[in-house]
Amino acid sequence: MSDPSLQARARQAGLATSWRGTDGKMHRVSADSLRSLLRVLEGGRASAGGAGLPALVVGQVDVATPLPPFAVSVAADGTVPFRLVFEDGETLSGRAALSADGRVVLPAVKRIGYHTLDIGPGRTILAMAPPSCRTVRERAGNGGGRAWGIAAQIYGLRAPGDGGIGHFGALASLARQAATAGADALAISPVHAMFAARPDQYSPYSPSSRLFLNTLLADACCWFQPHDVALSVRRQGIPEGALKQLEDAPLIDWPRAAALRLQILRGLYDDHVRALPPAEMTAFVQAQGRALHQHAVFEALHAQQLQRGPRGGNWRIWPTALRNPDSPEVARFAEERQHEVGFHLFLQWLAARSLGQAGRAAQEAGMKIGLIADLAVGTDPSGSQCWMRQDEFLIGASVGAPPDPLGPIGQNWGLTTFSPGGMQAHGYRAFIETLRAAFARQGGVRIDHVMGLERLWIIPDGGAPTDGAYLCFPRQDLMRLVALESYRHDAIVIGEDLGTVSADYRRHAERRAIMGMNVLWFQRDRAGGFMPAARWNRNAAAMTSTHDLPTVSGWWLGTDIGWRKALRQLPKGARVEDALAARDHDRAALWAVLHTGGEPSPMPPVTEEGARIVADAAARFIGITPSPLAILPLEDVLGLIEQPNLPGTVTGHPNWQRRYPGGRDLALLSRPEAARRLGLLRDGRRAT
Repeated sequence: MSDPSLQARARQAGLATSWRGTDGKMHRVSADSLRSLLRVLEGGRASAGGAGLPALVVGQVDVATPLPPFAVSVAADGTVPFRLVFEDGETLSGRAALSADGRVVLPAVKRIGYHTLDIGPGRTILAMAPPSCRTVRERAGNGGGRAWGIAAQIYGLRAPGDGGIGHFGALASLARQAATAGADALAISPVHAMFAARPDQYSPYSPSSRLFLNTLLADACCWFQPHDVALSVRRQGIPEGALKQLEDAPLIDWPRAAALRLQILRGLYDDHVRALPPAEMTAFVQAQGRALHQHAVFEALHAQQLQRGPRGGNWRIWPTALRNPDSPEVARFAEERQHEVGFHLFLQWLAARSLGQAGRAAQEAGMKIGLIADLAVGTDPSGSQCWMRQDEFLIGASVGAPPDPLGPIGQNWGLTTFSPGGMQAHGYRAFIETLRAAFARQGGVRIDHVMGLERLWIIPDGGAPTDGAYLCFPRQDLMRLVALESYRHDAIVIGEDLGTVSADYRRHAERRAIMGMNVLWFQRDRAGGFMPAARWNRNAAAMTSTHDLPTVSGWWLGTDIGWRKALRQLPKGARVEDALAARDHDRAALWAVLHTGGEPSPMPPVTEEGARIVADAAARFIGITPSPLAILPLEDVLGLIEQPNLPGTVTGHPNWQRRYPGGRDLALLSRPEAARRLGLLRDGRRAT
């Protein structure tokens, strides 16, 4: 095959044949990479092509909707009759015109929602989106200032008897404390379903499914009495000392703590639920439908297959009949293991119930926005969501990032993403249900690596990150669907737009009211200095840091540089002495901008006491920015030094294992330091 025809196929599939690096230089994707990626994109069973209408057409209210080309008879007057059935059952009949290029164009529709369109011989769902997502002002109002909140890693929270892993009950407690302090929002780490049989995979950004919940975060006391839980502990033969040891540890022992938590929940299920499930659970299972049942079956199958060895953890190499969720063999397995499947249904119900209680606690305590969920950028290709929706995911490729100065060999995140063709062929089903799962019970959603609505760097299985290429996604359709689900759930949207961003992404995001993220460390001017608060983007949430970046105290003390040195993660050719010298310069620049317009103050020393002073100033600083929402991570509320995750590491750094301090003292936000910083943030918001 000639190179021009290969490149034509690539462009038709949405693959960019070249890309611009952070160095400004253009790089060409190799022919071998294009061939490998085309095998993935063209090898699926789903196709968006055909002479008929697609399963779903996305439009915007009050704007005419051009339909994709399809075979239809045109009347003598050059129009095509149509009938539209709205969600509430009302109907509208009319006539669609033809555009200059011969496409059928529906007149503007004024109703938001998913409506059924009959036109000519075809039928499709017409998804009519509002112009933009819900905004902070719509959710929180002005109230004399701008909205603010905190962010927390749920697993790190503490509660009496939690056995070493934070849960949704502890989240409800934190929500009440934050609301009492005046917070409008509480942003949380991802709560997606993990693998019950694989507790050593605990990064919240590497889920089995983004449709369901991490059942290890379920709070048993959302349904059971404390004495029921205590009795289950005794009946399971779990020593109290074992649980207390896990609870008191500064780091989570995921395999051990997860095993004990599931053992306790199994006992509660066997003793109280298995024979006669509560009516509420039965209703929940029925409402969640086939997708939840398939996830529960997958969990049971996954556990069984893992008993045969590590290879059993990947459904793509299971016995052929078990790779198809709709096969008779899978149905037979589900029938034979119905109690095991029932246990996983129970776990999902308990998790959903306790998360729902946390969301209500936030709202009832006075938060105007409430919980802000986190939607991971992708899903583990060996997980249940890919098993269930094989045609709608890029099985055989993973997502990541091209080489840049901090990652000279690029990044491979080990996750896969939606197939553009598969999504369109199935009416964006997998995308919409993923959005709905994220928005459910929440006041907002943070979309991880939100540039994925436009393009993603995809890498063929077995290839290096440098073997990847950018794959284009239907940005307008996806952004409109985000706006539609935001509207229906009355929830705001934050997009994590850090890293390589295309030239016009932020312009399109702002039109849709998809907020970006202003993170203190990256708010620099062209000279490398820190930008004053007044110059921060008004269409972004302001924050001191994120889970992947140093805390304010850790940055001030250079703890992150120490970790990079110890783990040999400094950029190629960089010396630690140069990094420390650059940090000295940056400390002075940061302190200067933190106190712009205030009383002159000497720069704090590079000590823990100095770090506390800087953490106070940073909390106030993000408060006075013009950003509609300011979010202070709990690590910075408490003045902690260590960050939750160090990207680029699997071992060597305790990623996703740190617990918040406090022991039995659960009133974290009442601590003098925490109360002071929240007061500074709150006052900064009121002053703008």
